[in-house]
Amino acid sequence: MLFYGVLIGLLVTASAQYCYQSTSDACSSNPVKNPVECTAKFGKINDLLPDLQSYAMSSIDKSYEFLLMSSHFGSYETNREGFKKLYRKLSDKTWEHAINMIKYIAQRGGTMNFMEPPRLSNPDDLNDNSSNGKVFELIELDSLAKALDSEKQLVNKALYIHKEAQHQVNKMDAGVAHYIEEHLIEPLSESVRQLAGYSNDLKNMLTVHEHNDARGVAVFLFDEYLSKSL
Repeated sequence: MLFYGVLIGLLVTASAQYCYQSTSDACSSNPVKNPVECTAKFGKINDLLPDLQSYAMSSIDKSYEFLLMSSHFGSYETNREGFKKLYRKLSDKTWEHAINMIKYIAQRGGTMNFMEPPRLSNPDDLNDNSSNGKVFELIELDSLAKALDSEKQLVNKALYIHKEAQHQVNKMDAGVAHYIEEHLIEPLSESVRQLAGYSNDLKNMLTVHEHNDARGVAVFLFDEYLSKSL
């Protein structure tokens, strides 16, 4: 344990001297033409940046999708205040995740590449169904299923990045793994659990009532519950 502590100390010292030497050379009587720039980067952040940037773009993309779903249920024709509030809340939360990810990238010395495409499919995911279409004018139960799938895609991508930062030698970075676990996996896990519960509750309510009028009342009552609980 002492050996690892000394090793880490030497690496940190070497890194500091490297930056110090670079600035010293730049200010000397014979300055170096292209001195190495001192940055906030450390660890394997450079290797993980494309995944982090893509995740931020995916979160922005999903935030707009939830916002469109919220607008659909907020129209005078649909008029489902509970579903409107649910998807607006999901949109705001996903947008916040994107902003926080961009801030974390900057904190680690990187820059956000807004041209990085949003990729939620993972190379090792053989059962990926992320291309489920861009349809947002859905009935209530279908919209819950779509929202649940979207949150699962986000958390699965977060788990993939976490695995890369934990176990891939060329990408191993405990700082990134900790950030992903605390700021993405934990809140998204709770969101998945909540949406799964909503989906099953509404499905059970509709299964019990076979008559169309009764099913309409069940959806109305469920929407009222969402409106008061959110």
